[in-house]
Amino acid sequence: MTDPTPFGDVSLNRLGQRNLAGDVDALFRDQLIPEILTEFDQQRVVKNYVRSKTITKGKSASFPVLGATGAKYVVAGEALLGNQKVAQNEITINIDPFLVSDIEIAEIDTLMAEYDNRAEIAREMGRALANTEDKQLLQVGVLAARASGIVTGREGGSVIHSAGCKDDAAKLAAAIYAAGVELDEKNVPFEDRYCFIKPMQFALLAQYDKIADKNLGGGSYASGKPSDLNNIQIIKTNHLPTTNIAQGEGVQPNNIYYGDFSNTVALVMNRQAVGTVSLKGLTVEKNWDFRRLTWLLTARVLQGHGILRPECAVEIANDAATSGSGS
Repeated sequence: MTDPTPFGDVSLNRLGQRNLAGDVDALFRDQLIPEILTEFDQQRVVKNYVRSKTITKGKSASFPVLGATGAKYVVAGEALLGNQKVAQNEITINIDPFLVSDIEIAEIDTLMAEYDNRAEIAREMGRALANTEDKQLLQVGVLAARASGIVTGREGGSVIHSAGCKDDAAKLAAAIYAAGVELDEKNVPFEDRYCFIKPMQFALLAQYDKIADKNLGGGSYASGKPSDLNNIQIIKTNHLPTTNIAQGEGVQPNNIYYGDFSNTVALVMNRQAVGTVSLKGLTVEKNWDFRRLTWLLTARVLQGHGILRPECAVEIANDAATSGSGS
């Protein structure tokens, strides 16, 4: 059959329109969102090992902290006066400014590209947010180990100094074991204890035959994963702070994440040591900028992190100073 209008206009069925009207790509614009959400959740690691709280309004969240109570024997007829006093304090974690990952893509590039790079861009944006969150939480964890007690009757954090533990598996293992003892002596719960170390130290422990787990079918050397030490799970991360992080310039967070971490080799903590407060979870948007003929992709979170219980954190440092608790 001959086309009656071989060179005329054609009314196209645009698959991206909603109900045959409006933007021709309206149904395509949100496809980036689930990819970024998934990548963000897959990349974030430390959030699973701290206390989390979500608020709907306000600029901060407060956590009550109670001191220890005592007990005594009584004799028959002795009056119970209830005159024991319990120290109380309060910890406030502030909401930081928006943490944002943004990328602007020229429309001409999307039209000329021979492959779909949307998924890779989504991964990078999700990874940027998750990595920053992990770094901040671990920095707070080390600062908790250096902090003094927040309430009367509760101890502060601890720092174990072990010269050479950065390169010596035996010294590192001994320091991690000692960290568990520190937590025991402070009555920190026996469960939910974790040690965060960098890949090099993780590999050192995996090759240390004294802690090889024979149940892994060849030991930790074969599996590439060290066994738990003193009921402390070993977690590998690139985000443990090991440099001197100065206070930044420009827009500053409302919580403290900076410090000199040059000697930090490992962080051992119970999940009660650090808290994170979220006011707005991950939000992803894709907006068309007609002035520049570009797509602006943004992903952002609104949250903050802070110290909750210093006695639940132990820093392992690569120096020869005297070990001890925060004062």
